Amino acid sequence: MNKIIFSILILAVSYSGFSQISLVDDLHRNITLPSPAKRIVSLAPSISETLFAIGAGNAVVGVTDYCNYPSEAKQKQRVGGVVNPNIETIISLKPDLIALSMEGNVREDFKKLTSFGIPVFVTNPRNLSGIYTSIEQLGTLTGRRETAGRLVESLRSRADSIRAIIVKGKKQTVMVFVSLQPIIVVGQNTFFAEMIELAGGMNAAKKSASTYPTYSREAVLKSNPDVLIFMSDVLANPADLVTLFPEWTKLKAYRQKKIFRIDADIVSRPGPRAVNGLEALHNLLTH
Repeated sequence: MNKIIFSILILAVSYSGFSQISLVDDLHRNITLPSPAKRIVSLAPSISETLFAIGAGNAVVGVTDYCNYPSEAKQKQRVGGVVNPNIETIISLKPDLIALSMEGNVREDFKKLTSFGIPVFVTNPRNLSGIYTSIEQLGTLTGRRETAGRLVESLRSRADSIRAIIVKGKKQTVMVFVSLQPIIVVGQNTFFAEMIELAGGMNAAKKSASTYPTYSREAVLKSNPDVLIFMSDVLANPADLVTLFPEWTKLKAYRQKKIFRIDADIVSRPGPRAVNGLEALHNLLTH
């Protein structure tokens, strides 16, 4: 009888060890779950998109006000904004995992959330490789490792196909605007900056010391890029640019009619649709 009980205990311990999940997040913290997460609060649109893309949408119980893709995400309980989430609402949802990105989330909120003893996973990808890792990690945490792996394989294949067709030689200089009042452009060390290069362009603000530097209108003139690209939520109509900055008609991009808009969501969210953004950016540069 004792042998049987001992055997059952061994099996129980073995099963527990097998089902336990452990990984290191982007803050170099060990995250351990006793089993795949079943109730997740996502505090970043890119995380929400990833969770739905890997088939873990049913496990999502809370999202931010900005989580608008896919459409199913809009049906989830709202927990406030990225920088001002409602902590009480989050806790009331009884999550077994909270996932956030320090790129947008506030450190003070991070500290509050960790104080409740709920596992908090932090992902902060800054390039495509980091996005792939983030997808795989969320797959592990939700028990969707195989699905996440297939998704990453597909995304990597699509990105590699663009790399393969980039024509070597002189690249067009590209300036990407994330704001016009004030003028803020894409600098260095962001996944968007990497995508500009992968799409066949050269970031006109690559020598800037910051990720999203503020430019003067004169600095844009001095840079004189070949292509101007505006986030879709920054400029409704490229024709309005002349009204805002009439002197920019001297720019090479204006004279060559290479002023474009791009969907902000697919190029500003480090999630599975980033490759859609890469493809769209490549199409603009070969326009």
